[in-house]
Amino acid sequence: MSTLSFALPVIPLKKRYHIAFHVLCWLVVAAFFFYYLHSSGNLTFFRGLDVMIGLLFNIIIFYVNWYVLIPKFLARNRILQYIGYMLATLLFISLIRPPLDYFVFGDFNPNMQSVYSSELLLQYLLGGLINVFISSALKVTGNYIRNESRNKELEKQKLTAELAYLKSQVNPHFLFNTLNNIYSLAYKQSPETPDAIMKLSLLMRYMLYESNDTLVSLQKEVEHIHNFIDLQKLRLREQASIKFDIQGDMTGKIIAPMMMMTLVENAFKHGLVSKNEVGISINLVVNDKSLTFSTINNTSSHKKKGFGGIGLENLKQRLKMLYPNRHELTFEEKEGIFYATLKLYFQPKS
Repeated sequence: MSTLSFALPVIPLKKRYHIAFHVLCWLVVAAFFFYYLHSSGNLTFFRGLDVMIGLLFNIIIFYVNWYVLIPKFLARNRILQYIGYMLATLLFISLIRPPLDYFVFGDFNPNMQSVYSSELLLQYLLGGLINVFISSALKVTGNYIRNESRNKELEKQKLTAELAYLKSQVNPHFLFNTLNNIYSLAYKQSPETPDAIMKLSLLMRYMLYESNDTLVSLQKEVEHIHNFIDLQKLRLREQASIKFDIQGDMTGKIIAPMMMMTLVENAFKHGLVSKNEVGISINLVVNDKSLTFSTINNTSSHKKKGFGGIGLENLKQRLKMLYPNRHELTFEEKEGIFYATLKLYFQPKS
């Protein structure tokens, strides 16, 4: 023999908290009125019943406005319709409540001479308007906060997608230049080719795993630059002077990955093209609040005026997104020497 069974709807945990919060708020309101009546010595059974009936009608007004009138009219900018339906709701409540009050309390309240009175209707209407004002203010404020939170989350997702796109440009660009260097070593059958491949593996490990983090330690970023310079030295041998000077304490400092690396790549790509080599000078100065990273290299006389290219334009875009109002990037070319300076301000500690 089959038996009928049914399952209660499952209420999500977040919805349960929402309902519990509303119930708690109404209990607090009820407790306030009962406390007021008790402290003034006017708490009786019928006074308490009057409070509960009044609270019930106010709850009806509150949630009709909250779940029906605001979403259907006010949220859609149908202001006149909202006002009309809101006043109709208040008038309806104000008309059905007096007969209930008279039926329940008429025999116990000698002041109730008739079902309807202008004073009572005005009292109910004004009370309802206050209720509507409070519920509308809470609803609109809540919607605004949720929309702001949603917009921030969408902006964050957009930023993440843009950064991923920019980083996808950085890595192949970097790999292309490095493979060209190793190719030149292999073409010359240089014995340093295995060392170059090992350096490349270290560079790739950093790029594929550690540089995917939003922030990396400054020490790891500098180590990555050292590996890159060592790889370049295998190719260049003694053809050019390459200096990398560091001043300051890097302990505990973190930055976005591959920022300084772009300037280093640019220096090696465009700096060692003149017969009158002046070498490449790289400097890093670190203090408590910021770091200043600079590269100095020669540039060819026939090089087109202007500072651009995929690498530098990519760097500018990433700086705008990751260090808004917290970076300075300058380029200058003077007498065949190219100067690039990047200043990053560390995120203030909370």
